[in-house]
Amino acid sequence: MRETVVILGAGSGFGLAIAKAFGQQGKHVVLAARHAEALRNLVTQLRADDISADWLVADATSSHQTADLFRQVVQHFGVPETFVYNVADTTLDRPRDTPTDRIATALNVNVLGAIRTTRQFIDLLDADDPTPRNILITGGGAALHPVKETTTLSLTKAALRSYAYSLADELADTAVYVGLITVQGIANTSAAMAPDQVAQAYLQAVADRQGTEILYPHGQQTQSEFTALRAATQDPARLQAFLQDHPQAATFLQQHPEFLND
Repeated sequence: MRETVVILGAGSGFGLAIAKAFGQQGKHVVLAARHAEALRNLVTQLRADDISADWLVADATSSHQTADLFRQVVQHFGVPETFVYNVADTTLDRPRDTPTDRIATALNVNVLGAIRTTRQFIDLLDADDPTPRNILITGGGAALHPVKETTTLSLTKAALRSYAYSLADELADTAVYVGLITVQGIANTSAAMAPDQVAQAYLQAVADRQGTEILYPHGQQTQSEFTALRAATQDPARLQAFLQDHPQAATFLQQHPEFLND
């Protein structure tokens, strides 16, 4: 039976790229997220590339749904080798005007969902089984460089980072490796931030199984990716050239016009 990788929070960006990267190594990938139709389309793409893939619907904020996800995976494919928590609420906001219930919602998605599901994954494992298992958590550079637009994203990613380190410390003497992939950039805003390039960091983490935090791109950046993006878009000529080189970034900028107007 092929080794199985479960990716919770599998979308058309990093999630699909991570699935493709593991699938190309001969793993069976199971994509999970909230929307069946989107998952079905992603799995169709993977299978067209001769990658063994399936999908299951699960909302990371529902412990019942994620428990059922793991139950079905074990029933059909055995205990997974790797679990990837790639779920994130990346809504941007500011420190003085965000309702606290909005912050609580993001905390539930970005942190509590990771806590619940990693516990569920660990509960699947036999403590005496020496088979290497992996928990990979997608972090973000916002945890390291909070700025005014990333208040809730930064504080929740910082909390997630803290949890990953704590979990890694607790599991250090077991067969379970915990890796935090701190993605220091915005998808498709540079060659390094192409999803297929970012996905290689997940493969490397599983191959090396050394150190808790993997900074991608390598080395801690000196400023927030959001600060860098704002600087790149302030001058109209630079903005036009930037969007020509990175057309997919236009969607992000349409969703967050503060980068053009602030």
